[in-house]
Amino acid sequence: MKKSLSVACLSLGLLWPVAALTTDFNQFRQQQQQAFGQFTQDFDQAFAAYQQAFATAFAAYQEELRTQWREPLISDQHRWIEYSADQRSRSVVDFEANQVTIEVEPEAGQSGVEAAMALLVDVLERPVEEAYARDEVTQRAVQAAQLPQESLGASGRQRVLEGVEPEHAEAMLNQAQVQRTTQPAATGGTREVVVLTVPLPEARTSQRAREFMPLIERYAREYQLEPALMLAIMHSESSFNPMARSHIPAFGLMQIVPQSAGRDVSQELYGQQRVFSPSYLYNAENNIRAGAIYLNILNTRYLRHIEHPESRMYAVIAAYNTGAGNVARTFTGGPRSVPQAARVINAMPPQEVYQQLSRQLPYQETRDYLDKVTSRTLAYRQFN
Repeated sequence: MKKSLSVACLSLGLLWPVAALTTDFNQFRQQQQQAFGQFTQDFDQAFAAYQQAFATAFAAYQEELRTQWREPLISDQHRWIEYSADQRSRSVVDFEANQVTIEVEPEAGQSGVEAAMALLVDVLERPVEEAYARDEVTQRAVQAAQLPQESLGASGRQRVLEGVEPEHAEAMLNQAQVQRTTQPAATGGTREVVVLTVPLPEARTSQRAREFMPLIERYAREYQLEPALMLAIMHSESSFNPMARSHIPAFGLMQIVPQSAGRDVSQELYGQQRVFSPSYLYNAENNIRAGAIYLNILNTRYLRHIEHPESRMYAVIAAYNTGAGNVARTFTGGPRSVPQAARVINAMPPQEVYQQLSRQLPYQETRDYLDKVTSRTLAYRQFN
């Protein structure tokens, strides 16, 4: 009897520290979860303020432009658009159509060609850093959201239209199509505007791709990616426009969205989630590295259950545009579970995976995106 009591007491003595440790661990885990939840909430609130600042700046600037322009164009993914200080002239560089449109109001006694020539030279000379500083929407939003201004690095010193020399402006104008139109005048009535549409050199797109190849190859190697895929995504996202910006907002060559890709990339790079500023993402090296990291995360983490590399590549392309959850829905009929979708995908040959994605992805934009990036990846495999 005494022995049994001793054993029981000994057993209780051994169990008590274990129970205490379990309680301490559970409390620690709960504290960590609460801290993470608070951090995530803070991140989401910061991005919401960031997004609202851009929406407000965009709407306000667009309204200002309406006093001078029937269609108040503002920069987007494939077009870099600048206005003069008085907003009476503008330049539209369309990287996708590979052309520049110069719209100027001729002064008394002028045909408008002289003013257009001066503006075209100005556009061809513009460094990325200066273009960023002159971007009214971004600068107003950055100030309102109190975002940091970071160095654009070596890419900031390069010209937006790198590879098209200012001394070629006169020859380019000789190929221009000239029109005249009327636009609103700030004081009421209308004003005459000369419109010159100037083609850019045909080889410019492939030249820009070559310029970015050293960075592409470096980060493709580091994050186990195919350079051709990275080039195809950059081409599709921005047409190699270093000033690319979407309404979401997303920024730069690979159109990094600070909330989605930016959250994952910053966690990977810095060990914590941070809202990337526009100036961080307009640094070409930062942007290309961020795009590579996000593609690697999609390939090795979110979509890792897809076994065939070709099938997984199609899923990665679609997920870069719309997220892994929407890719999963295409195969599950509703749930956003990637493991569940992977079981379906792994039973299909890659070509059937591609066909289902291209026909049944939730958004037409993503279906078109998949087709463009896939065909461009094939083309860039032959690129040299």
